[in-house]
Formats: sequence, structure tokens, C-alpha cells
Amino acid sequence: MKALGVGLVYWSALEPLFRAGDAGLSVLELEPESLWEQVREAEAWRYRCNAGLLDRVAQLPQHKLLHGVGHPVGGTVQDPVDPWDLLHHAVRALQPAWVSEHLSFNRVGREEGIRHAGFLFPPAQTAAAVRVAASNIIAYARRLGCPAAFETGVNYLRPRASDMGDGEFFAAVAQASGAGILLDVHNLWCNECNGRESVAEVVATLPLDRVWEIHFAGGMEHSGFRLDAHSGRVPPQVIDIAAALIPRLPRLGALVFEILPEHVPAIGLDGVMRELARLQELWALRSPTNVQVPSSPACTPSRSDFDEVARWEGSLFDAVTGNADPEDRGCALLRGLVDDARRGSLARALRYTTTCLLGALGDRGFGELFAAYCRTHAPEPFASVEAERFAGFLRTRIDGGLCVPYLDEVLAFEHGLLRATLLGASSEVRWSVDPTMLIESLEAGTLPRGLPQVRSVMRIAPGEAG
Repeated sequence: MKALGVGLVYWSALEPLFRAGDAGLSVLELEPESLWEQVREAEAWRYRCNAGLLDRVAQLPQHKLLHGVGHPVGGTVQDPVDPWDLLHHAVRALQPAWVSEHLSFNRVGREEGIRHAGFLFPPAQTAAAVRVAASNIIAYARRLGCPAAFETGVNYLRPRASDMGDGEFFAAVAQASGAGILLDVHNLWCNECNGRESVAEVVATLPLDRVWEIHFAGGMEHSGFRLDAHSGRVPPQVIDIAAALIPRLPRLGALVFEILPEHVPAIGLDGVMRELARLQELWALRSPTNVQVPSSPACTPSRSDFDEVARWEGSLFDAVTGNADPEDRGCALLRGLVDDARRGSLARALRYTTTCLLGALGDRGFGELFAAYCRTHAPEPFASVEAERFAGFLRTRIDGGLCVPYLDEVLAFEHGLLRATLLGASSEVRWSVDPTMLIESLEAGTLPRGLPQVRSVMRIAPGEAG
């Protein structure tokens, strides 16, 4: 494979940069799950892709890469909703030079079924986990018919004496799977800042000829940790690390900058281009060679390998999602990150309902209500499904006496929109006030009082929602 150059993870907010065709932006990396929604048809859940947006991305002039964010290769539990048709479709549409996924897990098996973790959790760093991950990566590459790389993840947990070192673990997975390495330098620097191996120690143990791609991002300080938040400019320390490392990477194929769309306004599109210019300076340091893909070896984990790794997954999941204070402060951080992600999902998908609750209950009251919901409902990977679950929870609370002005009808409205999209169901909303006046107030972040009464009925049907 030929080397591709400097790129950017795709978001609609960044599309003007891709359309401009600047020579300094030659790679578009798409997270395929960002174009999906989860819907229920014929009593079964499935994923549905925004095909129009995928086609639009395919027409952009940059080289394409696919970077999965929903089906990590470090765990024992597969997605109960089949993702492969849509992943195959993305590969056919974009023809990526390679695909990548996270060396993490996000699902656990429980007696009541598969539970989603709500975040990417770090795998155990043991020989058994190496074999499980390698088997997953080999299967991922074969199913998609594409060379595959795994991303070196951020890990907020304390190192365990029984585990391999970070670099040793990454190296073992690369050797056992024959895969490429997506080296996220900001992740490794976060790990160093948070008390794990230094970046130098990790790099010293890696097979550097397997590094195909480097990710760059910004982050922030939070609760005594350095977070990989994709929140702005690349720290100068990360740039310096990469400048020393890149000349040593004989098969490097791409440098990619990551920034979440909600953080783009803070630096602007011009600021994003300045980050890409910094990456171009780094790209000039590489040795001009092609990326070589080794043949995939065979790797078959034993039943005991799966059992050992599954026990780790279950214990970490319980520590993060349980009510007791975890011994590892990294678990407490993960718990907060999961909760923040879930609250963000609700704020996006049930915007007006959330405004009603915050306006009437305050942040503390809403937090108590949200905590009660989390105690009885596992995280959902898609905001719309999380919101549908929360809407059902709120309905039981309203029936049980929760009294918030206009909540009944605002919830019925937003829940109706969700049901039309997710389930293909129709519904009616009975308004006691002018819905336009009510929504305008909520849009401004205000819970109105004393609106004039106006009786009306609104019908919401599939195809009309959104």
C-alpha cells in the first residue's frame, strides 16, 4: 500500500475543509458508526446507515480510511446487532487502504443478556487477552477483506502487577495478529501523565515496522487525570514525541488529527488547518516507503483464554457501574465519563424534556433522577435508544406523581419523534398550550410559566419525524 499523507477524522462541521481540496489535507478518516442509527423492525434491532451522507463522503477527493468506534477488538462479547453488512458497505463505498479499531472492549455478558459498558474499557494485559484480541483482529480483517490495524488505547487504570507492560502488550498483539498499529501518541502521553508506562518505554518495545498510522489529538485535565478528549490543539509535548519517533517508522502511511465537532468552534476551521500544517511538518520527517502488510498468522484462543478475559471484563464493568466506591480511582473516573456521556445523549435526543426537568428540578434534582434511571438501566450505544429508554422511565415517574410543568406533553412530543424513527410507530400529542410558544421558550433554555391554554392534537407518523 502506498503512503497517504496527512488527514482528519470526518465530521459534517469539517466538511468545508474536505471540499476545499487543499493539498495539505489528503486523507479522510471516517468513523462508520457515526453515520448509523439503531432501529427496530419486525421485532428485531438493526443498524441503518445514512446512505446519502456516506455517498457524499465517498465523493470527497481525499484518500479514505475507516476507523471503527463501536466494535472494538479487545473483548470476548460481540455486538448482538449484526454490523457486518453496513461495515462491508462502507468498505465498498470508500475503498479504504486499511481499516482500524480500538484495542478495547465495550460489552460484557450477563445472565440477563449482553450489557453495553457505555465507554471503551481497557482490556486485561495478559497472554490470554493477547490471543483473544489477535483472533478478533484477524477475523475483523478477513470479514472486511481489508488490512486491519488496532489502536493503542488510553488506560486510566493503575498498572496491575500481573499484567504485561503497555508496550509489551501492544507488541504481543501485533505479532500474534499480523496487524498494523495505529499509534495514538496522545493516548500514550495521557497514559504516561496518569502514571502508566512512559511513551519512550512503550515505543522501545514496539515493532516499529508495524506502525501504519499515527493519531493526534488534544485533551484536558480533569479530576487529577489527563483526558484524551479530542478537544483542541495537539499539545507541544505530543508534537515533540512524534518528531523524534517518525523518522524511525519505516512503514508509516498516515498522520490523522482528531477533534470532536463540539470543540471545533473553539479553534475554528482555520485553527484546524493550522494543526494540519503542523502535521505536514512532521510528515516531512518520514522515510518515503510504502506500507507493507504481512500475512495474517493463525491464532486460536482456548476456552480458558475466553473465560479468563471475560472475568476481567465482568469485574471491571462491575467496578465502574456498581454503587460501591471502587478501589482504583481510574474506575471512578470511568464511571463519571460514562455518566457524562449518557447525560450528553439525553441532552441531545430529549433536548426539550431535559430543559423542562432542569428548569423545574435544578441540576441536583435532575442528577438524582438520572442516577435512579442509571441504577436500573444499562448504557445504550446510541443516543436515540438511550433516550427512548429514559422516556419510558420518565413516563413511569410521571404516572407515579412526578410533577413538572408541561413535562407530560413535551415528553410525549419528543418520545413520539423517537418512536417514529426507532420503531416506525405513530402517536398523538395532546397539547394544553400553544406548542410553538412552549418550544420557543425551551429552545431559549427557559421553562415558561403561565402560558395561555390552547387545546390541540398533533399526530406524529413515521417519515414525518425529524
